[in-house]
Amino acid sequence: MKRLSAILEHHSAALLVFGLVIAFGSTTPGTFATGSNFENIARQISLDAPMVFGQMVVLIAGGIDISVGSTMAMAASLAIGLQPFGTPVAVLGALGFGLGIGVLNGLLVTRGKIVAFVATLGTMSLVRGLLLTYTGQTSLVGTDPAFTFWGNGQIGPVPVSFLVVLAVLAALYALLGHTRQGRNLYAIGGNSDAAFLGGVSVNKGLMLAFIISGVMAALSGVLVASRLNSASVQLGADAPLMSISAALIGGASLFGGKGSIVAAFFGILALGILNNGMNLLGVPTYTQIAVRALILIAIVVIDALATRLRRRELDNARIIE
Repeated sequence: MKRLSAILEHHSAALLVFGLVIAFGSTTPGTFATGSNFENIARQISLDAPMVFGQMVVLIAGGIDISVGSTMAMAASLAIGLQPFGTPVAVLGALGFGLGIGVLNGLLVTRGKIVAFVATLGTMSLVRGLLLTYTGQTSLVGTDPAFTFWGNGQIGPVPVSFLVVLAVLAALYALLGHTRQGRNLYAIGGNSDAAFLGGVSVNKGLMLAFIISGVMAALSGVLVASRLNSASVQLGADAPLMSISAALIGGASLFGGKGSIVAAFFGILALGILNNGMNLLGVPTYTQIAVRALILIAIVVIDALATRLRRRELDNARIIE
């Protein structure tokens, strides 16, 4: 029983992906299980995957980042708006903006001692205001056709954006699983007081997590801008809900200390397959929104119950000792 519980806990996202593939493959034969549709799914999830990775890192460290959607939208606008200065400058400017927002969030949480939810909610509104000011509340259109390669190009049958995601996945996997800084993030999220007493710099760890989240949200913005060759103020409106949902499906916890980048990838893949399958079945947009919201609520409830159960088991173990 314990072994089955462990399998479900660590591989639930992969099992969900498998189940969704079977379900939609049988209900939409001839349309879902095709090479072109799988390519479409890969391209779609590539736009949001970096942002989900960043959200996963913050959740592992015991925080949360509500500003990812606004950061993504602003980065997309900078990647388009700064193209007259050269596309490399535009991309670096967009990523640099994400870095700056990550530093700001980190300072608010570590130095200002503001709860992460409140701090990032404030930066979300700040960045959204900057976005509306910068764009004049209008869409921006790109001037460099070569810029679209990163969002629309392919190397063989594989979208370039998906290869970018795999490279980011590998880098963050190495950081979290094979470096002291990565292990410290788990310790901070699991119990920040114990981590501090153990010699871990909690503030540095949280700062690193929010910087990664900011840069990853900006990278998603760059990929979206490259895909569309434009940027709109409406971008990223549902990004916080989506990124948190995908990370939680991937095994993260709102209480911190859990999750992995590979599981986060399967989490966003599961949502991508779900959205694709519902579109193929002709499910109305408003119903899809309700389904995703119900999934998030269910995951949060399950996470809270599982955390409460683990704490009760630990308390019982201490009593026995």
